Amino acid sequence: MIRTEQSVEMWDAGLTQQAHEFVDAATRLYGPDFRLASSTDIHGALEGARRQLGDALTEGRLSDSDIEEACHVLVGMEELEELGAESDAIRRVGELNSLHTAVVGLRDLAPAEMVQVVPSVICSALPFTRAMLSAINGSSWQPQRLHVQPQYRDSWMDFSGYVDSATFSLAEAQLEGELVRRRVPALVLTPEEDDRTLKSIVQASRSSAYVAAPIVSRGKVIGLFHADRPGGDGRLEPDDRDRLDAFATFFGLVFEQAVLRERISVQRSRLVASFDATDAQLERMQKVDGGLRRTPESGCPSSQQIVEAVSGGGAHEGLTSRERDVLAHMATGATNSQIAQMLVISEGTVKSHVKSILRKLRVSTRAAAAALYARQGR
Repeated sequence: MIRTEQSVEMWDAGLTQQAHEFVDAATRLYGPDFRLASSTDIHGALEGARRQLGDALTEGRLSDSDIEEACHVLVGMEELEELGAESDAIRRVGELNSLHTAVVGLRDLAPAEMVQVVPSVICSALPFTRAMLSAINGSSWQPQRLHVQPQYRDSWMDFSGYVDSATFSLAEAQLEGELVRRRVPALVLTPEEDDRTLKSIVQASRSSAYVAAPIVSRGKVIGLFHADRPGGDGRLEPDDRDRLDAFATFFGLVFEQAVLRERISVQRSRLVASFDATDAQLERMQKVDGGLRRTPESGCPSSQQIVEAVSGGGAHEGLTSRERDVLAHMATGATNSQIAQMLVISEGTVKSHVKSILRKLRVSTRAAAAALYARQGR
């Protein structure tokens, strides 16, 4: 059976209604001494009711007429808790899938672009009003990018001016230092009272509670995420901490891949430039050598003479080694872009070689050059 997120929400509502009915039944069976664990947390109320009713049944404090009903209620409570656990697991899997999808949407960006947009992605994918990305450089903590939901911009919640110029020592910020050392997330319920928090940024942000998670890449903490819900109901739960931690884990992997792609691209560009320079130097040397060995000739050769020259290997004598490589790939139908990738040179250099090949072979098209190459092979 496939359950969508919407069906899970509807199922949770049904479980909640059944839980209330079981708690009411336990209250009635237990009598006036029943103590309701919580009026708001139905899961805690259900667990408390099951425990009290089970104790009353075990200790023989129920009337004979209520024993059978109490047994049915206890069995129903246990089944309901199992269904609730299954529903919660399905919900968590759905959340992880949504987080993964949100992070994967960043993978086509360059690392610098990711830094700019990821706080806003956090607020879109997770139930947070604010999110901040920081970099960890040695023993320094450097907030880099703050996102505040559009409706709260230019309000007291937006302290981006403070973030733009802030740099802290991890020795002073004990909580963040602990995140870096232990590589675990944190839920801070009372930042003003917590001795581990850095009070200057707590006061600037006016956060009543926040969650934080480390960003790990190649076994090293390279940054931190902070997020909260200031204004109104700013309360946070362990689930909020775990969600941000999961997002940070996915982001660390995608960011690491982006950094590797960028480095490979830079190295490839350097190699291409180096090969292009080498090709150019070799071609100049061969032109000089050809000029020294050239003998006077009269008239232009006919097409038949060109074919005969190619068939006898004469075409190779006029082409450089790199031009022969390019001609061999041209004969397979490869495009300039494909030839550039295979020979690790730029596409512009390939175009230059193709132009030189056509001129030396006295043909006007790639197809004609390829035909001469094929004729020579036969």
